[in-house]
This record gives sequence, structure tokens and C-alpha cells, in this order.
Amino acid sequence: MQSAPLSATTSKFGPTAVGQKATQLRADFEKLKTNTQTRSAQLETIRNQTVANVNSYHTLVGSIRSRLQMGSTPGNPELLAQWSQAQTQLTQIDSDIGTLNQLSAQVSGDAGTSSFLLENIRAAYSLSGALEEDHRQLRLLEDEVNQNAIVIDRALLSLNNEINRQAQYVTSERTSLVQLASDINTGQSFATATRRATPVATRPVTSVTPASFADKKPLVVIRFDKADVAYEPALYQALSRALERRPDATFDLVAVSPNEGAQAVARRDADAVFKSMTNMGLPAERVAMATMASSAASTPEVHIYVH
Repeated sequence: MQSAPLSATTSKFGPTAVGQKATQLRADFEKLKTNTQTRSAQLETIRNQTVANVNSYHTLVGSIRSRLQMGSTPGNPELLAQWSQAQTQLTQIDSDIGTLNQLSAQVSGDAGTSSFLLENIRAAYSLSGALEEDHRQLRLLEDEVNQNAIVIDRALLSLNNEINRQAQYVTSERTSLVQLASDINTGQSFATATRRATPVATRPVTSVTPASFADKKPLVVIRFDKADVAYEPALYQALSRALERRPDATFDLVAVSPNEGAQAVARRDADAVFKSMTNMGLPAERVAMATMASSAASTPEVHIYVH
């Protein structure tokens, strides 16, 4: 519905208070309607940008998988460069989710403004001194605000669904990228399934003290200060660099707990990291596991040392 700006209803006694109120409410609604149109255009722009990022990401991943399917050299630097570009594209997709969250907050604000306008319009009916034309204009405005509210509600629902869908997609693809990095390390795409089908033998674990590693700097420190710590991409890159410098390197994987009571949690985290390392193609016999308590740690940690 297209409407023209109102001027306050007048009579031989001058402008009415209700007519002036309706004019002000109309001006407020026009601002809200402009915001609604702007948000819709922003959502379309973000969607187009996300589609472009997803296409670029899948182009890179598809190229890597094609090379691996035909067979490649272990740790091929060209594939590693493409993998890094794919990771950057996935990070950009994750950034798009942040932009969608900001837009969702703005649309939620518009929904609140719409509700406030409706309350004021309905309250204006009860004001005394109104002409029939004042109430007619209020009814027209109420209908337009209600119609615009439907547009806002649909946009908010669409945004929330899109945010949830994209978040699940990014989480899934992060796991896929880690598996792909493992395939690049071995030079063949079917190696991951073979490695994961092979059970990893239980590793002997020794108890050490911080003094045992006082003169060593850890290659990697993983702090498990939240659920689902995404450590595997950084771990893969660190191991790859270490093995490039020393192909025969071995590693100490130390479960560090802030106190005696957290040893079981730290050990569980270390087991998960050990599994990740072997899934990346590192032979299990080249990893020695240990546990220690450290007052310097505030949460369970896993330290990896190379020697």
C-alpha cells in the first residue's frame, strides 16, 4: 500500500490534537518502513556474498580432492596452499554469519519499534477532540504498520534459520578440512578411512613434573578452556613444519592439569589430541605420552614437545 505524507487534520477550530498525533506517528512509520526496506537489501547482499564465498570454497576443495584422487606426493605444497586458501574462505563464511547476527539484532529492534507504534496508534483512538477523518487516518496507518510487521517477522524468521543453517555448515566443513589436511599429508584421498579403521593401541603414560620440561619450549599448547576447541588445523600446520625441518622427529604429548582432581579430564583431552595426530598420518610409536600437574595452568592443557 502506497500512502502520501499526512498533514494534521484541521477544522474551523484549527488542527486537532489527534490529527497532529497521527501525523507524527506517520512520520515515525515512514522511518521504520525505510529501515525495513534497507534491511531486506542488506540481507540480499549478504546472501549473494555468502554464495560467492561458498562457491570459491568448494572450487578449492574440489580441486584438492581431484588431485588427491589421482594420487599426489605426501604434503604437496601446492595442495597445502590451496588448503590454506580454502580455510580462509571458510573463515569468511563464518564472518558472514557474524554479519547476519548483527542484521538480526537490527531487525529485532525494528520489530520492537513496530510494536511500540501499534500501541501508540491504538492509544490515540481514545484521545478526545478527534474528527472522523483523524480516526480514518489512524485506521489506515494501523493497517500499514500491521502489514509491515508481517514483513519484519518473516525477515527475522528467515535470518534466524539462515544463521543456524550456516553455523552447522561451517562446523561440518571445519571437520572436513581437518580430514582433508590429513589426506594431503599422505598424498591420497582414501587414506583417511583406512587410518581410522585401524584401532590405535593404548599408549603407555608416564607421570612427570614441570621440571622435566623446564628447559624446553612446547611446539604446541592447546588450552581446553571451552567446549569443542578447534585445535586440529593449527596442530596439523605445526606438525608439518616440525617434520619438514626434522623428518625423523619424535614428540612428547603431555596432559597438563591445574590440580590433581583434573588429571582425568586432561588425560581425556590428551587422548583426543593423540588420536588426531595419528589420524594425520604420524606413526603412533613416534609419540610418547605423559601427565603432569602444574600450578601455572588454569584449565586442562595439552603440551606437545618435539625432539
